[in-house]
Parts: sequence; C-alpha cells; structure tokens
Amino acid sequence: MPVQTHTASNVRRLASATTALPADVAPAGPKGGILNVALRLFAEHGYAGASIRDIAQACNLKPASIYAHYASKEKLLAQLLNLGHEEHFKMVQEAVIDAEPEPFTQLKAYVSGHVRFHAEFPMLATLVNHELHALSAEEVTTALKLREQATNLLMHILKRGQEQGAFATDYDHWLAGAAIGAMGIRVANWYSEQHEKSIEDIVDHYQRFACRLVGTP
Repeated sequence: MPVQTHTASNVRRLASATTALPADVAPAGPKGGILNVALRLFAEHGYAGASIRDIAQACNLKPASIYAHYASKEKLLAQLLNLGHEEHFKMVQEAVIDAEPEPFTQLKAYVSGHVRFHAEFPMLATLVNHELHALSAEEVTTALKLREQATNLLMHILKRGQEQGAFATDYDHWLAGAAIGAMGIRVANWYSEQHEKSIEDIVDHYQRFACRLVGTP
C-alpha cells in the first residue's frame, strides 16, 4: 500500500467518506435517517466516541427524539451490527452457492463476497470488525451466530480442499482461514471510491493471494 503522509487533521479510521447501508434494509422515515447518521459517526469516531447528543445534533433533532425511535445507543449499534453481519454472510454464501463445486473455485467465490462487502460497505464493515465488543451478551447473540456461520463456510471449503487433495496439507486450515479473513477486513480501512483500482481489480488480486496461501499439493 502506498505510504501516506498524515496530519492531525486528516487521520481517519477509514478512507471512505460515503455512508452506505445495503439496499432495502434501512427503515423508512426518521428511523432510517438516524440509523445512517449513527453509522457514519460510529464508523468515524468509534462507538465510544459518538454520543446520542452527537447523533441528535447531526440529525437536527433533540436527544429525546432519538429515544422515541431507539431505546438506547446500544440498540442503534446492535441493529447496525446485525445488518452488517447479515449482509456479509449473504454475500459470501450466495457467491459460494453460485460457484462450481471445486474447492479452488469456491474459495475464490468466498473471497469475492468477503472483499466486496468490505469495499462496498466500508463504514458498516468497520463496525462489524471493531465494535462487536461494545454489545452486551443479550444484544450480541444474533451477530455472533451470523459470524460463526460465515466462518464455518470458509473453514469447510478449506478443509474439504485439503481432504480432496486440491490444497496443500502442510498448514492448519483454521489459521489459513484467519489469514484470508484478515486480508479482506483491512480493505474497509483503505478503500474508497477514489482508489486507483476498481473493486473488480482488488477482488482479482485477493483471490490470487488466497489461492497462493492454500497452495497446491
């Protein structure tokens, strides 16, 4: 990645400044507007760094008006994290289902869905990857189940590839999956619409990185 010069005024958690939720998932009316503002502030400043007062001010509302739609700041975060995990799992699962059954093909399909999610929804991905710890045990259950499903899908592909002799066997498949997942996660931090490479180019490179990582027997 090119070296960038940072100053106190331009250091950001992520390069993108575009607030985006998956199509047709944001509630209509004021609830949707509040959710989008909360997404931007949580992504840019962290959950702890954005208050209900900050969200209300950005929405041109009084704090009490936020509570009329969302019982707490945690409820706002929980809804965003559930939406994010749902979209991520949907993208990787659909990509794999649509792919041919060979392990290399399914691995590339999974990587495509994983990287696209982080490039197309960088703010949502930032919350998914960095703010899950802020939820209580009661609120985090849905997101954790979806995360587990996405993880298990990748691990199944990697394990099956080793068992069938399509992938090398001199590595731990769980660690390989962790490395492949981590590569995609970072895309949310540095990608923006102004990046010199398209999402298609980035997906192609990451697919090749993943295939080299699993190797051949």
